[in-house]
Amino acid sequence: MKTTKSTIKTEVIYDDEMKNKYLIRKEWDKNKKKALVIMKNAGQADEIVQDQTTMYVINNLSKLEYGVVEIVNLFPSIEGDETKESDIENLKCIQEAVARVDDVIIAVGKGVETYRKAVERLNMILAILLDKRANILQIETNFGRKGFHPLYPALKHRWKLVPYGDRHKVG
Repeated sequence: MKTTKSTIKTEVIYDDEMKNKYLIRKEWDKNKKKALVIMKNAGQADEIVQDQTTMYVINNLSKLEYGVVEIVNLFPSIEGDETKESDIENLKCIQEAVARVDDVIIAVGKGVETYRKAVERLNMILAILLDKRANILQIETNFGRKGFHPLYPALKHRWKLVPYGDRHKVG
């Protein structure tokens, strides 16, 4: 009989009022690659609770030999409206996270292309990533389509990471 043990260390950064969640960091093997995953909206996950999206992110990154994930979103608001301060703080968190990781995975999903504010936010973040010379990736399905969110049914259990498109602007 063999017993294996593991610990996932979790850190979450909120604003003082707990109305905005800027970053979730999960570490299970600090000696492996680190990824920054950028999605659209702050979900229900916290330092204890896992939502489906976070679970699929961890499961897939673990299979791809990553040991740390930092999750950020285009929109950090948990409750209420975005403020100029929360937008600035969110971009600052993303900028700091880029410096700590090996790869950045854009996983905002297809829906953002029709939402002007999301397109603007993604383009601002892409400008930061390009400025920092980040290795920008996206999730591709086995039938060649790209740019999906982790909950997309065809790739929940197996990710294929490919370079983020030739176009560095969306919209």
